[in-house]
Amino acid sequence: MTYFEDLTAAKAAGSAWACVCGAENPPTYDACHDCQRPSWTCAACGLVSPAALQACRECGNSTSAESLGDEPGYEMSHLAWAGLQIGPRRVGGHYDHGSEDTAYEVITIEHGPRDTWPSWQITVRYAMDGRTVTHCTGWDPSRDRVITQPPADIIIVSIGRLHDFERSEHADILQRATIALDLRHHFRDPHRAQDLRDLSAADQAVRQAVINTPGVRQVLAATALQISGYLSGPSTAPITVVTQCAGGRHRAATAALALRAVVAGDVEQATEFGLEGASRAFSFRGLDVELIHRDINRAVVQR
Repeated sequence: MTYFEDLTAAKAAGSAWACVCGAENPPTYDACHDCQRPSWTCAACGLVSPAALQACRECGNSTSAESLGDEPGYEMSHLAWAGLQIGPRRVGGHYDHGSEDTAYEVITIEHGPRDTWPSWQITVRYAMDGRTVTHCTGWDPSRDRVITQPPADIIIVSIGRLHDFERSEHADILQRATIALDLRHHFRDPHRAQDLRDLSAADQAVRQAVINTPGVRQVLAATALQISGYLSGPSTAPITVVTQCAGGRHRAATAALALRAVVAGDVEQATEFGLEGASRAFSFRGLDVELIHRDINRAVVQR
C-alpha cells in the first residue's frame, strides 16, 4: 500500500496520528511523512505521539514502547516494565511530586497485568487533605522524591570481591547478609573469555554464558528455596542475599538478576534464566524486592 492508502485506512479506523507540523500519519510510521519528526508509541496504552520523550496525552506515561527490549532475546516483561513505572515506591512509603503540598503515602500497589485498563495501578493517600486516589502515573526521577522508604522484603546485592577494599555504601554488605552465595571457585569466569571480558550482565551474551554453566541453575533454584524458608520464619526482618564473584560484572550480577526475577514472581523474566518453575512459587506473594549491583559498573580488573 502507498502512504496515501495507509493514511486513508488509518483515518477511517481513527488511528492516524497528527504531527505538530500539521501532517497526519498512519500508526505504523515512526516519523512524520512530511517533516520527519520522530514519533513514539506509549508503552502503557499504545498511543502514537509525535511529542518524542514527553508524557503520553492519554495516560501520562512517559516510557516509550520503543525503549523497552531493543536487545533481541531480552524484551522487557510486563512486571519489569511495571517496576520501571512504579519506581522506588513501596507500600507504606512516603513520597512527593516535588513539593511538600503533594506528599503522599502508598496504600497499595497492583503490579498486574490486570484484565482491564490500566494494566497496573497504585493507590495513594495525600497528606494534605487525606484524599485517596488510584492512578497509574509513572515515577519521574526528575520530579518525584522519596521522603521515607520502608525496607524491602528481600534485598539482593551483587558484589565483586576484588572490590572489597574500595569505599562504598555497601562495603560491609557481607556482614549483613542472610544468605551469601559465592560463585568464585566452582563456576567458570566469563572474564577469561576475551569476547566477554569487557561486557557485563547487562549483555545477553554474558547472561547466557553464566546461566548455561553446569550447576548454576541448580544453585540458584536451591537459593530460592532458602529464601522461601527464611520467609516462613516468624521474623519480619528483610532478607539480604549477596551474590559474589571476582569482579562483580558477570557471575554475581547475572545470579542477582535471575534471583530477582524468581523471588519477584516474574515468571516471564525468570524463564529466560531457565528458572520458570522456581518463580511460580513466588508469583502470588507480591514481595518487594530491591536489586543492587555494587560493582557492575566498575572498571574491569586486570588480572
